[in-house]
Amino acid sequence: MDSASRRADEGLLAWIERWSPADGESWSLWRRSLSARQLSDALFPLQSALSGLLAFRHLENHPLATSMVDFRPHLASVHLTYGWALELIETLRQPSGQELSEPEASLLELERSLADARHVSERLLDLPHVDAAAFQASSDLFLRDLSRNAFFRPPEPLEFSNVAALVGPEGLASPFDGWRSDSAKTATAIAFLTLLRSHRCLGVADRQIGEAEGLARAHVLVAGVRRDLRALTHFLLVQGVESFADELEARLLTVDAGDISGVRADMTNASNELKELRDAVETVAMEIHGKVRAQLDEPLPSMTDGAIALPSERLRNGIREVRTTLKDAAKRLRHVAELDRVDGETARESERVRVDLTQDTWAFRLIVRAFLAKAAVAAPGRDDWHEEPSVAFIGEFVRHFRVFGPRLAKGTSYPHRGALTRAVSALSRRDGVDAETLDHAVRECERFAEHLEGVLGQAPQSLLAPFDKQQAAIELRGYLAAASERTASSQGAAGAFGAFDPSRAKAG
Repeated sequence: MDSASRRADEGLLAWIERWSPADGESWSLWRRSLSARQLSDALFPLQSALSGLLAFRHLENHPLATSMVDFRPHLASVHLTYGWALELIETLRQPSGQELSEPEASLLELERSLADARHVSERLLDLPHVDAAAFQASSDLFLRDLSRNAFFRPPEPLEFSNVAALVGPEGLASPFDGWRSDSAKTATAIAFLTLLRSHRCLGVADRQIGEAEGLARAHVLVAGVRRDLRALTHFLLVQGVESFADELEARLLTVDAGDISGVRADMTNASNELKELRDAVETVAMEIHGKVRAQLDEPLPSMTDGAIALPSERLRNGIREVRTTLKDAAKRLRHVAELDRVDGETARESERVRVDLTQDTWAFRLIVRAFLAKAAVAAPGRDDWHEEPSVAFIGEFVRHFRVFGPRLAKGTSYPHRGALTRAVSALSRRDGVDAETLDHAVRECERFAEHLEGVLGQAPQSLLAPFDKQQAAIELRGYLAAASERTASSQGAAGAFGAFDPSRAKAG
């Protein structure tokens, strides 16, 4: 990695971390004062334990098992994790004869909070029965203190406070050279870092199982991993796919314009690439989700269980299976990121086997006309506008425009590319589309449609001679069917992860 790439990589990582500049500097100085053993054997395990304690409080982060009545085993696991965290803090503490600076002061606050929480849990364990409310209330006492800790408050899923510990001095070493979409870079970095953190945390849990009373602590650590990976799969399905699509679109926009015959917009190839990319990311997300549910479902042993060898072995096997899946997922995401998308030479090679610019222009002109016809009968002023099924035509057109619009506008030297792109992009707003926004997009699309008509009329006869409208219509219908299928499958998958109501996804 050259110096420029390294600086860009460091800038991206600094942006992803949750620290303010001042806190980030304090944290970095403190980390550099620690030995390699303290970093690997104490700091990361402590951060993992705190994330696990936060996740373990919520029952959705526990394995899918039979309903629980007595939560004393859960409270005992938390109690043991409190004690382990105190031991890790003792390893991190450095002798100082002066007033503590940050983050040493926050470490001392954490030690006090853990000691208090351990004392409360110890008293509760004397009770013959602990229900869910008592278990969660005892956790809340500690978590309230933890939420006010400046440097040891656990990060939210997809948020990071230990990037340097995850990627090492070489940085992400990810294939960002030549990338044009910042959103794709950020999405990939977040996904990689989450996979690295979860993989390493499961390694800590694996080692804990081999220690005395380590099985209970391992369950707490696994709860944190389960929470992180659930957020990651949701992120990949909802945001990651669109971010990678943005990168593909940005690369397509760099195709050298040249003459008309040299810039044939490869409609079928772009559609297939988008579908393959979407399918690859969705497959990674679904495999992670399925593997976690299948392999990390070992229930917490009760306090009366004497033999823990079998439960320990089952959990260890599940952890190692998931770690293998996470490692494979990181490799596959890297492969997706490294796909060498369209460049000038690829576009020229595809000329001989793909439809030419005339066919693309002819096809997209029909898509634009269909959008204009639907927009003419739309009524965005009504109160129930956003509930109308017909609103779907706007999102469909935006997706088609991403595939064809920018490339056709550039390839045909359309003089108002910026205004067209901004007007259509405004239709993607999450807070809805009003009448003014739709009218503005309609005006720009009408002007673009007229431009496409002119391009068709002025195309050289040598290009029009082999042009087969019947075959072009067949390929257009195939593209529209594939686009519809892709949209339906992605919505169904996202609905399964809570992105939105699955029944609405099915209806769409």
